[in-house]
Amino acid sequence: MPDDAWQLLRLMDGFVTTQLLYVAAKLGVAEALTEPKTAAALADELHVDADALTRVLRGLALEDVVSEDEGTFALTALGAHLPALKGPALVRGELYFHGAEGLLDAVKHGGTAFERIYDAPFFTHLDQYPSHEAAFEASMAGRAEQEAQAVVAAYDFTLLKTLVDVGGGRGVLLNAILRQAPHLDATLFDRPAAIEAARPHVPKVVAGDFFEAVPPGADAYLLSRVLHDWDDEDALRILATVRRAMREAGRVLIVDAILPRHARDKPAAIRMDLHMLLLLGARERTEAEFRALLERAGFHHITVHPTDSPAGLSVMDAR
Repeated sequence: MPDDAWQLLRLMDGFVTTQLLYVAAKLGVAEALTEPKTAAALADELHVDADALTRVLRGLALEDVVSEDEGTFALTALGAHLPALKGPALVRGELYFHGAEGLLDAVKHGGTAFERIYDAPFFTHLDQYPSHEAAFEASMAGRAEQEAQAVVAAYDFTLLKTLVDVGGGRGVLLNAILRQAPHLDATLFDRPAAIEAARPHVPKVVAGDFFEAVPPGADAYLLSRVLHDWDDEDALRILATVRRAMREAGRVLIVDAILPRHARDKPAAIRMDLHMLLLLGARERTEAEFRALLERAGFHHITVHPTDSPAGLSVMDAR
């Protein structure tokens, strides 16, 4: 078989890799491998089947997550990132994995892949299954940790006096902003289930539905990784809610990936666009699409501040 055919077969086995990483994250394999260990010793420590764990570890060795030396396994530099990325590994293995099964139907007939498998919209499902909600929020917090510094480096939040972080989750980005601008009167706003983890860490937390209302009267409203969760009509509803709440001279700050002209220019943005297709029937947008959306919502003074994030994020300031 030609080498490129073998490479294609390896890509087809991506479902196995997802589950190997999920199992490792769920069991705490990386946390337990503080030093090289045999599979038997590790299995005894984790209270799992030694033979099955050995085979999982050898699969992970193929992906350079662990190294293998005469039956002893150790974390590689790549595998050392697994504890920090535990949230993404869990939500992919527990939730996204099965939702992807609906992609063919969605491509053939429209609709959302996730809804075809779970019989409910994504956020409705999270409200109904607290364990999936927790996995999702952990994943979002992990992603925010990686992206927050790039965002605050790209935009000067010290120019603001009041800010509402709409859909701010656990408050990771908002806390990074407050470290840059400690004077800022900042409020985190999100669904009730999403904000519980933020309460101990964020001075002001308000629960609600951003389709209905957001806290009024702020200088700026931050929508970080929010609009990409929704199609254009729902995104316009969110922007309309924000516009009703803001001061006359207020602004909305959109943090999202901007799609490149060619997929290979920003692979992470393309992968996130696929997540939106699978989970929400939503999308990432080009800069032109963002400008058109914001102008439809009544925002006509738009500046774009690119970040150095590998995810292709920009901060769009719309007045």
